[in-house]
Amino acid sequence: MTDVSSIAASGRSHDSLGCSMDRLDDDRTIEGRDVTFYRKRSASAPPARVTTPATGRGYLVGPSAAGGHRRRIFKEHHSTVHDFEQNAVYLRNFADDYRADLSGSFNFMLLEINHSAVERIADAADYRNVSELRSLAAHPDPVLGGMLGALFATVDGSADRSALFVDQLSVAIGVHIVQQYGNGRGGAAAGGRRLSSRCQAKIKDLARSRLNGDLTVEELASACNLSQATFLRAFRESMGKTPYRWLLQQRIEKAVDLLQFSQTSLKEIATICGFSDQSHFTRAFVQVMGAAPGAWRRSRQS
Repeated sequence: MTDVSSIAASGRSHDSLGCSMDRLDDDRTIEGRDVTFYRKRSASAPPARVTTPATGRGYLVGPSAAGGHRRRIFKEHHSTVHDFEQNAVYLRNFADDYRADLSGSFNFMLLEINHSAVERIADAADYRNVSELRSLAAHPDPVLGGMLGALFATVDGSADRSALFVDQLSVAIGVHIVQQYGNGRGGAAAGGRRLSSRCQAKIKDLARSRLNGDLTVEELASACNLSQATFLRAFRESMGKTPYRWLLQQRIEKAVDLLQFSQTSLKEIATICGFSDQSHFTRAFVQVMGAAPGAWRRSRQS
């Protein structure tokens, strides 16, 4: 997983998506599994026409994080005007030349996905014969907006994103896009499937041995011989939460044990339990236990 703040390259006035780089107030990129995510925001849309030539990069999908955006999209012989409310999505194929006039604010969460990734995700989700995604504009999709909002959310100005968190959201977002916008057909979702007790034991052993490192959905699913999409459904059915939330619980339980029965420093506990730093550990601990780790330890000692 890579999470970077974009730095304007010298000599380039626009990024690879056609956005004016000197006008963006928020410009972030997160590399997920099979998908690249972007956060692009500016108080006003670029005054010049956005133009991107046809390429074989795949697709660009993005819901608006807020209302107040309008764009006129030009086709060969006509144009269409679209008003974007919050969570209104546009999807375009990079294989088509794109020309649009934008107005109002510009506040989008975007994702780029290539053709082979679409087919791979569709196969894993049991959606057959998916060869392309359909283009659209200003289509309401609060589910996609919610998932991308969670991905880019910050806590006290800092992002708490483990590789597992980004990984599970990447899988869920990919499946959602294939199901909603793909041209294939899928059977009914496999509801009610649960992980076997042997599979649950394997996952617990794997998590406990890797509390201080990053796990991926692929590793957990492979331990159960399941596709990633099937594993995520079965995991939530069996555990009552997502893999990220479950792993966070395991880390907090380990931290509680160390706080209560050892003199290990808070900084060392944060490292042992897989948190990025002590402040990340403190935020997560307060969220679950209702008190900061130092205060919690003192209350037990007294």
